[in-house]
Amino acid sequence: MDETTIMPAVDELRGLVQADGADMTVTGVDGSTVSLRLVVENASCVECVMPREILEQVALNIFQRNGVGADAVVIDDPREDPDFVIPEH
Repeated sequence: MDETTIMPAVDELRGLVQADGADMTVTGVDGSTVSLRLVVENASCVECVMPREILEQVALNIFQRNGVGADAVVIDDPREDPDFVIPEH
């Protein structure tokens, strides 16, 4: 499993968060674990984006449905950083 094989599933996941102006980037693939980063800096509705725990489960379901051999998905969610401030729009 590498970045090329997971991109169709990542694009599907990106479509879910892009509806609220967020995005998702791949930060790494380690064995059967996919690491992603949620990008919310330009999100129109930061609080509308699903919580990390739900996004991780949704992402894993998408990867498995797309035949990607992922056993785990880890998402770095900047909203969980104690210094995070919701951007004003």
